[in-house]
Amino acid sequence: MGELENLLKITNKEFPLFPKLGIEILRTFLTKTEREFRELLFNPEISQIILKVANLPQYKKNAPQIEDINKALLILGEDFVKILLLGFIAQKITKTTFNEFSFSKFWARALGNVCFSQLLSSFYKPPPHLYISSFLMDYGIIVLYLIAPEGYLKVLKLKTMDKSLLDAEREVFNTDHAQIGGEYFEYYNFPRRFVLNIYYHHRVFDFPEELPKEIYEDVKLLHLIDLGVGAYFSINREKKYRDFKNFAKMEFGMSEKTVEELIEELPSIANQFYEALNYKEFILTPYSEWIKNKEKEIQKKLKEIELQKKKEETIIERYADEISKLLREKNELLKKIEDLKDKLEKNRILDELTGLYNSEFFTKRLQEEILRSKRYRRQFSILLIDIDRFEKIFENYGASEEESILRIIAEKLKNNLRKVDIIGKLKNSNQFIILLPETPLQGAWVVGRRILRLVERTFYEKYNQNFDIYIVILTFNPVKLDPKKETSTDNIYKILFTGMKLLKEKKQRKIFAILIDRELK
Repeated sequence: MGELENLLKITNKEFPLFPKLGIEILRTFLTKTEREFRELLFNPEISQIILKVANLPQYKKNAPQIEDINKALLILGEDFVKILLLGFIAQKITKTTFNEFSFSKFWARALGNVCFSQLLSSFYKPPPHLYISSFLMDYGIIVLYLIAPEGYLKVLKLKTMDKSLLDAEREVFNTDHAQIGGEYFEYYNFPRRFVLNIYYHHRVFDFPEELPKEIYEDVKLLHLIDLGVGAYFSINREKKYRDFKNFAKMEFGMSEKTVEELIEELPSIANQFYEALNYKEFILTPYSEWIKNKEKEIQKKLKEIELQKKKEETIIERYADEISKLLREKNELLKKIEDLKDKLEKNRILDELTGLYNSEFFTKRLQEEILRSKRYRRQFSILLIDIDRFEKIFENYGASEEESILRIIAEKLKNNLRKVDIIGKLKNSNQFIILLPETPLQGAWVVGRRILRLVERTFYEKYNQNFDIYIVILTFNPVKLDPKKETSTDNIYKILFTGMKLLKEKKQRKIFAILIDRELK
């Protein structure tokens, strides 16, 4: 079976069988006699749908309930019943999907094809099998979707990107629906002419010369039908109509009037079946009426645009004075923006509660000081201050008092240190850190003792009780250090916190000093 067989192997799917009764209907239409067609109508399922439609008000009129199939055939007409049975086949194959693929739209268009082929018989004598070919010429699309639904959704996506349907199918499946449809109906041993119609219905402009001429005539008619119905179902309806008109004139010698009559007549025939078979969402509006409605819609939109333009012009005039006012306020706004930038910059580097530098900025400043110290062989010192049992403030007095004492300590530190000293607030609420540039160990001791007395006195005066204050001093002397070797801030912090841990564990003294004058390991 060629491409269809390969696709079934690749997807590991079973052959999607056509409904058994559908095959029987198609064989009867394509190969059997008029008597056999009438015998087919007595099939319970078939007679039920025919009688149901015949008893609709628009067909029964005021007559009694119709229960005889022959009478129903007389009322509806043989051509009508044949198209009705094709719609009955479509209902058996239709499935509900929750994606871009619509069985209902596919079959609505297929029924439109049949109706259009019936219309052609008034102007041109098509072969008897053509209305079946027009109905099923795109059935390969259904087969592809049933075998590989995700793949066909990719085809539809490619189609939205301005690719033709056949090119999109070939890109995804390495074949197209015409090839697959032809192989599918060849499996059921349908008449050769019908199968070739399916195979070549998209090849009117590159039709193989070796095939019989009558097949080419069929393909031309199928192409004409596809263009005509496309004027109602295609996204680009106007282009389909133009292509239909040109093809009908060039290949079939149709006049402008005939072309227009064909297009205008389709809704009156197709809508009967859409109503009877519950395809009401696809009820067609005559093409000329659709064009008029579209022109009205365009005119409506143009008027809306014009009104909108006038409104915008009015608004511009109304606010002309406001523009000059805004220009006057521009400098004021720019100044406010600069002020906000300054404020944001401060917030970025300052601790929100105490106004001291936050830990991130302190670390950055410390790294700079390490580099400067190594370059110029200058010492600096760091003081890590820890307030022991600080959580008692929160437990005894609450969060607001805890914040208050932190702000007081921060203010006293700023007032008792040099302007060049960097004071930071660590993330732990009970710890402060101070960077003393150009300060050796001896000087740092003096500062440390002063800070210790200051903080202890502050707590005692405020709470009438002693709080243990611990200070670790780290002095960095780069004289003997290799300036090319990096000293990380992480190691500095690690030494400080380790020193604080030892100091608090031993509790033999309140200040502990560390001198770094050799490479850290």
